[in-house]
Amino acid sequence: MTRPNWILPDGIEECLPEEAWAIEDGRRLCLDLFRDSRFGLIIPPMVEYLDSLTSGVGQDLVEQVMVITDRVSGRLMGIRPDMTPQAARIDAHALNESGTTRLCYCGSVLRAMPTNGDSSRSPVQLGAEIFGNTDISADIEIVRLALDTVRLFTDEPLMIDVGHAGALRSILGSHTQAFQSQVLDALARKDLDGLSTLERTVPEIAVLKNAYGDLDTVFKSCESEKILREACAEVRAVREGLGADNVSWYCDFGETHGFSYHTGLVFGIYSLKRDQLLVRGGRYDYAGESFGRARAATGFSADLKTLVRLVN
Repeated sequence: MTRPNWILPDGIEECLPEEAWAIEDGRRLCLDLFRDSRFGLIIPPMVEYLDSLTSGVGQDLVEQVMVITDRVSGRLMGIRPDMTPQAARIDAHALNESGTTRLCYCGSVLRAMPTNGDSSRSPVQLGAEIFGNTDISADIEIVRLALDTVRLFTDEPLMIDVGHAGALRSILGSHTQAFQSQVLDALARKDLDGLSTLERTVPEIAVLKNAYGDLDTVFKSCESEKILREACAEVRAVREGLGADNVSWYCDFGETHGFSYHTGLVFGIYSLKRDQLLVRGGRYDYAGESFGRARAATGFSADLKTLVRLVN
């Protein structure tokens, strides 16, 4: 049977007028918020040479790149699956500023496979990044901006899920990739028996076995652990910095997402009503090193279409 020529590939979608106008209105709202927050707007290219697009990123992102051949140069190029590495390249090479740099963006990306439980492979990625600031104040600013961005679209109950890649990397960083993969898999599945077995090789893994749950509960059990003390302090500072906003807090110091990429505090913002991830972000220091200039960095991104559909 011949496949109709009007059927789109799986995960590739088009937006009809009503939704397209809603997305455009949402884009304007978000970019106005970012401009008021002193972020500079960038428009990175849709395609780059493959070696540039995959420099300094984790393997999970490399596997999302759709590869094409440049008919002009004959070199391999990639269609961007994420604009964050492009922002790091622009900060490190094109702008090359000495102080703190704030950048934002909004544009289409293309991914080889769906992510985050969403069937779409063609999000409209919205995000903001702060480069050159190592202080926890930058993380607080990013989480607050991410929360304000979501609040442009909904006032429903939200949960901030926090973790800390730095603590996990300090435990696993010196071990083989195969061993790291075993630990990350066990942590992701909350396989306590598997972790107990791996703990015989790396005793420090024990502190991660129950380091998740309600934030205050995690603080009580983890703040006395030397290897988690700094992570607890940073997470506490972020919560206090956000004040009394009406959100729930959850913590998981064994969070494995972006292990090969993130270096410090990581977070996600979820809709409790829909049990849906809306925003993901965190610190990823030194991502610009592959472009010749290592800089502290923290930021967040979201699919604008997901945010708009909270309203529509």
